[in-house]
Amino acid sequence: MTINNIIKLSCNFVNLPELEALVGTTNANEIQTAQLNKLLKCLNLVNEEICSEYFPILKTVPIFTYDGDYYFSSLEEPASAVIYLRDKRGNNIPYKLSNDHISFDGQEGILCYAVMPESLEFGDEIDSIVPERVFAYGIAREFFLMQSLSDEAMIYENRFKESLENIARKKSILRLPKRQWKS
Repeated sequence: MTINNIIKLSCNFVNLPELEALVGTTNANEIQTAQLNKLLKCLNLVNEEICSEYFPILKTVPIFTYDGDYYFSSLEEPASAVIYLRDKRGNNIPYKLSNDHISFDGQEGILCYAVMPESLEFGDEIDSIVPERVFAYGIAREFFLMQSLSDEAMIYENRFKESLENIARKKSILRLPKRQWKS
């Protein structure tokens, strides 16, 4: 799905349909460009929320240390949360977190951590389980909050949260016990 399509859909939710045709073009005037950039900023806020609270982007890397302290600055991408630390056999390793490092007994482990998404721009593609409509709900919520329109923001807050909860809910087959006839 493209960022442009998500922004176009959100234009209708925030009652700015005249901006829909201008998304991804250079035909917008200063005011329209400012509004489009505000919508893009809202999209990035929503994407960060989705990735930090509902569907984290996980990275797993082997780590090595001499003194039991592994500094997050050594990671390829900045960590937003530690999911687990395990040894080579898959056993959990107890650890302590500090602001800039993780401490554990031993010299190596396998670290799984969550990262924040990269900032998105017009024309970018995004791979997500979350549909465009749900992103647009979140954008509308953020847009209305920026304008201090809390009643409108609350409407989209509810739609956004309920949709994300429905997506996140595990869908499993319900198995009932076999029936027996009793006489």
